[in-house]
Amino acid sequence: MSSTDSKATSIKKPVVKLLALLSIVRWYNILLITISLYLTELFIFNKETDLFITIQHPQIHFYTLSIVFLTMGGYLINAFYDFEKDLINHPETTYFGRVVSKKTCLNTYVVLTILGILIGALISKKILLFNALLAIGLWLYSHKLRKKPLTGEVSATFLTVSSFIGLYVYNNLEPNRTLILFVTYIFTIDLTREIIKKMVSLKGDLIVGEKSIPILFGIKFTKYIILSQMMFSLLAIFTLLPFIIDKNIAYYFIIAIAIILFSIFLLNKSKTPSQFNKINSAYKLLLLLAIFSIMLY
Repeated sequence: MSSTDSKATSIKKPVVKLLALLSIVRWYNILLITISLYLTELFIFNKETDLFITIQHPQIHFYTLSIVFLTMGGYLINAFYDFEKDLINHPETTYFGRVVSKKTCLNTYVVLTILGILIGALISKKILLFNALLAIGLWLYSHKLRKKPLTGEVSATFLTVSSFIGLYVYNNLEPNRTLILFVTYIFTIDLTREIIKKMVSLKGDLIVGEKSIPILFGIKFTKYIILSQMMFSLLAIFTLLPFIIDKNIAYYFIIAIAIILFSIFLLNKSKTPSQFNKINSAYKLLLLLAIFSIMLY
């Protein structure tokens, strides 16, 4: 091997490892979380303030960065515990993840988690405590809670919406009925998707011996659980609509009703992982639209 090839290889390895890490931490989810936090702060919590003034406050950038670090750490510790199962359920993506060792995942998780907690200290003692509790929650979920049927899905969903609850703490706000209903809706949507994902990954869960909801309760009963969550989502929308009917965001919820009803139709016919994955894709779209609908609030 020539010296030029050797240099190219030495440069290539860190780049490939970095790309693998970005894949493991699901950079697209991190990007969506970042966008949603900024949109929530700009268009909901500070909608009466000039956008340029709000974006000049360094604290909102510190808060978002801390949540990004903690969330990335959460994905890494999940990858650490789920490596074998992902080899079965997602061999094409996990193969790429093998470039990064489990030790590297663990070390990077520790660094990101510490940074996420410490950055909270630059904002306030409340955020420092909130970030510390979030870090503990993420670890508990990966180490213990995710292995428990339903408890794992509920805790994963709660951790997903917790960063938006943290914005309440950051802004020192009192609970708002409209926003509580909106968060409840997001909670039901995300919880539905978490359970659907268990239907998609049924094969891997069976092989590694994980007691997921469909394994414990059966596919038919799990479909009833998913259906009940879809109905709760519709109930949350119809409860919320009277308070936001005069706002442009109401258009999103009309579209959301159509997507949920279509998903109910698909659920009735779904039997295979690929069929459940279609519902999962519909709910991905539902959550993506929810993020950008914040600008219409």
